[in-house]
This record gives sequence, structure tokens and C-alpha cells, in this order.
Amino acid sequence: MNETLSLGRIAGVRVGLHWSVLVIIVLVTVALARGEFPATHPGHSAVQCWALALLAAVVFLASLLAHELAHALVARRNGVQVDGLTLWMLGGAARLHSEAATPAEELRIAAVGPLTSLLLAGGVLAGVAAGLGALHASGLVVEAVAWLSAINILLAVFNALPAAPLDGGRLLRAYLWHRTGDRLRATRGASAAGRALGWFMVVTGFAAVLFGHSLSGLCFPVLAADGSVVGLLTVQLHDG
Repeated sequence: MNETLSLGRIAGVRVGLHWSVLVIIVLVTVALARGEFPATHPGHSAVQCWALALLAAVVFLASLLAHELAHALVARRNGVQVDGLTLWMLGGAARLHSEAATPAEELRIAAVGPLTSLLLAGGVLAGVAAGLGALHASGLVVEAVAWLSAINILLAVFNALPAAPLDGGRLLRAYLWHRTGDRLRATRGASAAGRALGWFMVVTGFAAVLFGHSLSGLCFPVLAADGSVVGLLTVQLHDG
């Protein structure tokens, strides 16, 4: 995944943005400005809703960056060389020169991403939302911060699913590697779990479209396709 715009280095890690990040910024902004905010706080102007929605989308992107940067920093701390990371529409991609040398290192690198998202959600954003509520701040602002907290919890839970190429897949790989002593076998097991999750998401998504008459179900096949591609590449790289 080649970067379109370089953000320089953060904590010594080269960070870049792919143009597809604009897609997630637009989707989040529109969903909040035309859906969530007017529905829950109808008394505010369109300008206020759109401005706060755009700000929330940018903060969400920053939370994705924190998630991926945590992976990169822990990887580097465990002896894995990190060339950089690029944020794109469906998350982030780190450019690594090598892999973890032990299951324990693999576990630490994989676990820190979801833990970072949970810390942001429960330890920071939820606290800010509660504090703003106690200070009787604008309900729209409190709603935006609460949404950011909830979406980071969702991000952590989704990434913790035990299926490659999600963080949970790497945790599963670390466990299988520890149990079998065979890294390639563990990789294949995590990839198989990823394919199973991918097919489940495809079936669930199209079922939502066909029977629930909701186009939002299409996001599941898209995510599944992304995961399947990365998972396939992972197996091919290890087989090579």
C-alpha cells in the first residue's frame, strides 16, 4: 500500500496516508452529519452538525493511527524493523522487514492494537464525554465524543476476532505457534479461520441486503474481501 501523502515521522515511525482515507472521512462525516446528529439532537443547525461531524471523522482517523502506531512501536521494541505505516480506507498497513522471532513477541505486537483502542475508548474518550456531560456542555459535542468512544470499542472488538489478518488472527497464530512449535502451520490455521470469517461475513452481508433491504450489509463483503486478500498474501509469503 503506497502512501499518497507523507505525514513525516511520529515517534520515529514514518507515517503516510493513502488517498482512499478520504473515503472513510467522507462516509463518517456524512453518516454523522445527516444521520446520527440530527436524529439525536435536532435543535442544532446543519453547519454545526457538519463541522462537528468532520472533526469527529478526523479524530477517528487519529484513533486509527494510534492503533497502528502502537503495533509499529511494539514491533520495533521487539526487534522487528519497521519501515513505516500507511493509513488507508480500511485501516492501516505497516511495512515490516522481518517477523516476530517468538510466539510471545507475536502476541505482544498483536495485542497492543486492540488494547490501545480500548484504552482510548474507555480511559480517555468515555472520561471526556462524562466530564463534558457533568459540565453541561453541548449535548451535540457529548454525543460526538461518546460516538468516538463507542466506535473505538467496536474497532477493538472487531480486530480481536480470532481470524487472519485481524489482530485476533495474529493472537491465534501466536497461540498455535506456541502449542505446535511450527510457525507455518500456525499461519495456515489462522488464515483458515480468516477465510471462515470472511465467508460468514459475505453470507451475512448479502442476507442483510436481500432480506433486510439494507445496503449497509454490503460493507461486510467488502471487509471480507479485504481480509481474504491479505490473508492469502500472508500464506503465500510464508510458503515462499
